[in-house]
Amino acid sequence: MGLDISHDAFCGPYSAFNRFRQAIAAAVGGSFPPHDDESLDPDAIYWPDDFESTNPGLVEFLIHSDCDGDIEPGQCALIAGELEALLPAIEKLGGKYGGGHIARGGGLTAVVERFIRGCRDAAEAGEPLEFY
Repeated sequence: MGLDISHDAFCGPYSAFNRFRQAIAAAVGGSFPPHDDESLDPDAIYWPDDFESTNPGLVEFLIHSDCDGDIEPGQCALIAGELEALLPAIEKLGGKYGGGHIARGGGLTAVVERFIRGCRDAAEAGEPLEFY
């Protein structure tokens, strides 16, 4: 069993999607569970102080359920733009988050680019990005 996201944004196991979100959090200077630092709350997501006001799309991406629901087209456009701006930082992460299905998908950068395309396709079609 795994996660499928409409508009060909993502298809793979929940563990790969979790590593994807860990990488995004790391690229912005935050941490997504499970954390490398065991002193952090295992149920909390950490990001820089001004992150919520400057990255509303990425906040939506990081807090969204990983198994159901949808993201509205306007939010998809925000997510795509904010992820695209983050690509240089994602590329610097190297292979830490890129094993398994992420490697099969071409590596972390390719998986992020696929997600960006899916978000843009959903936004341009005026359709939500659906998680199922």
